[in-house]
Amino acid sequence: MSQTLEPRTRAWLTWEWRAALITVIGGALVAIALIGYMQYRTVSEQRAIAAQRAKLNSVVQTAAQVCTSALAAAQNFGIVPSYAKPLSMFPVATQVKGRYACEGATTVARYIIAVDLLCRELKNPRCTLLYSVQQQDGTVLYKRRG
Repeated sequence: MSQTLEPRTRAWLTWEWRAALITVIGGALVAIALIGYMQYRTVSEQRAIAAQRAKLNSVVQTAAQVCTSALAAAQNFGIVPSYAKPLSMFPVATQVKGRYACEGATTVARYIIAVDLLCRELKNPRCTLLYSVQQQDGTVLYKRRG
């Protein structure tokens, strides 16, 4: 027994089928767009984080170079033994602009080494000028005049 639908019902079912199809396809497109956006956002966040890490790494290397240069200057003057190592890789700013202090140590003593930065090329030994070397107890081993 075959049933025939009247034209109104058939038109309504056709419209309902198209609406369902549009909803499913539209929902799929929205879902794909959302997934694409989330992937893009994740990639751009990872790039931003990588850029921040690179910048931070550069700052840390620059700070380490200040302390390495300070210790090398004190060793070149013969004030600190050649086997002394930097105790901290981060210089401390002093009250004088451009002057930084770093700690160096041997197995026996600790030293506070203050240097003046003369230029921005920290790998150049002429960019750091030794200002003072003190032991941890406050004994001044060297202090530049002026």
